[in-house]
Amino acid sequence: QPWPNATLPVGTHSYMYVASSLVGLVTLKGVCNATLYYSRRRFTAVSPEYNTMEESIETLRALDPKGVLRSFISKNTRPSGRQHAAARTTTIVPSVVPRNTYGSSLVKLGETQVLAAVTLLVGVPRPASPDDGDIVVTLTVGPVCGRAYNISGRIIEGAGGGAPENAGSGPAASRADPSSIESHIQRVVRTSGVVDLAGLGIVSGKAAWRLNVGCVVLNDAGNLFDAGLLGCMSALVNTRLPRTQVDDKAGQSDAMVRVVAGEDADNCGSGGVKLKLNIDCMPIPLTIGMFDDKLLVDPDDEEEDILDGTLTVVVNLADGIVSMDKRGRTIMTPEQLAACVHMARGRGKELRDIIGGDGAF
Repeated sequence: QPWPNATLPVGTHSYMYVASSLVGLVTLKGVCNATLYYSRRRFTAVSPEYNTMEESIETLRALDPKGVLRSFISKNTRPSGRQHAAARTTTIVPSVVPRNTYGSSLVKLGETQVLAAVTLLVGVPRPASPDDGDIVVTLTVGPVCGRAYNISGRIIEGAGGGAPENAGSGPAASRADPSSIESHIQRVVRTSGVVDLAGLGIVSGKAAWRLNVGCVVLNDAGNLFDAGLLGCMSALVNTRLPRTQVDDKAGQSDAMVRVVAGEDADNCGSGGVKLKLNIDCMPIPLTIGMFDDKLLVDPDDEEEDILDGTLTVVVNLADGIVSMDKRGRTIMTPEQLAACVHMARGRGKELRDIIGGDGAF
């Protein structure tokens, strides 16, 4: 029940757990600085003279996130202020860690941040492809990048936002598991044909480069797959393979590959050769959320928690479709599917100029 005679002094905090039925708390008066916890989210309801529209919206968002999103969508906007078909600002900063990597980049997709770096190993190529190298992608997450993850990088059960009645409403109502995102990114990178694996050979049948693309999530504010794949692509564009020297004095079977250091000791890739890429095959992703038959481009973390489903379309710079991945139980119409492909191709054109250098869109 509300507290009609509450006399909390200003600056005093009262902590309580609120059930979703206490919608009346939105209109409480006379309660000063009462800090409310709900679904792992924290907000402060201040005394009436300091109450603002923003704080009221945050209260409603915690109590009824789906209702709040519906109210915004009905006005052709979203809680973040974006239009339905608008993606967040995308920033790509190359060569952020040149000392210990051969290529790197920092991708910011709104508040989502992913650091991608390329390291090299020398391995033995497969007998079926004696001149081809290999590429491996890893994705690292932890509690630092978001409260939804534990120390092992796994999603904490029930850590997503939203009211209890929204929990467990379907696979798309929660974040994708980091391991599935990692395998999806690696599958797209390998099958897209963007990396010329034959260009990674050092000694035919004996030695070839293995590219290890490590993606470290600094902050997960939604749409982690798009940020991770863009980080991989921009880091590969920034990669330079070092010069090598083959010591075959002991015989070709025991040949040793030595890396010739460049002139700049603080830059591993100095003096190296730029990695050969098939630019037209470069994959560009776009994830679109579905909520009440509406398409929401580039959903953030709060939207991801309550979406009915998502569709990720990956296209290349030649407007070809590389892959499509759908999550959730919703059924898409042919018109919606065509609209998603059209928006994905438009996204590819938007990022064409910044994927290989400094810039923001």
